[in-house]
Amino acid sequence: MKVYLTNAFSLSMLTRDYAKLTVREMTLQEAKSFLKTYGFVSAIGHFSTAELLTSLLEMNVEMNRIQVKLEPSDVVIVFQLQTRLSEGQVLSREELEKLQYKFYKVEVNNT
Repeated sequence: MKVYLTNAFSLSMLTRDYAKLTVREMTLQEAKSFLKTYGFVSAIGHFSTAELLTSLLEMNVEMNRIQVKLEPSDVVIVFQLQTRLSEGQVLSREELEKLQYKFYKVEVNNT
């Protein structure tokens, strides 16, 4: 099992033609505990988002613009802003702190 921390989820992350996904909302504390227990690969593509997540999760989150490819049993913890940004808009950490967000756990189930 690989665990990824992202700020989005896309079906293009899936490597197989067929997948069953389990998606559930997590509290900040649940996300923090899960990431601390299992470790993670950061796929956070913006410095300000990585900086905010470092503060929220109380652990180092690196900016790391990678392409995520998911296999069965992989897990993605998604930091999801609850506001749609304008095209190309990049927010500072201070601007991000003012927005509402949720965490989601996306599991790729063995089929």
